[in-house]
Amino acid sequence: TDGIHDRFVNAVIERLKGLKVDDALKEGTEMGPVVDDAQLQKNLAYLEIGAEEGATLAYGGERLKRGTEGFYMAPALFTGTHNDMRINREEIFGPIAGIIRVKDYETALVVANDTEFGLSAGICT
Repeated sequence: TDGIHDRFVNAVIERLKGLKVDDALKEGTEMGPVVDDAQLQKNLAYLEIGAEEGATLAYGGERLKRGTEGFYMAPALFTGTHNDMRINREEIFGPIAGIIRVKDYETALVVANDTEFGLSAGICT
């Protein structure tokens, strides 16, 4: 909601900054690579789509190099999104999230339920 939006965004960004992206078999890794180059290219295309639709890339999204081969990508966070954007309506299968600012709990429920998928989501208040 409006009351916690900025604090929530800042907290998510701080958590993403500390996320260890590396070989999934390496101890301490919290996020491994995406499945293949085709998926990585789709993910990178979604970053462009989000920007073209007016979202703000608040963090991440860059291709990462690690000590092992793999299709590594920093998790990406968009702000200034709305439910009509493709980055919020389509299944991306990559480390990309969009935050939708809402005025209150009731609006959050309407936004969360406005999907064709039987997906789960979290609401932070």
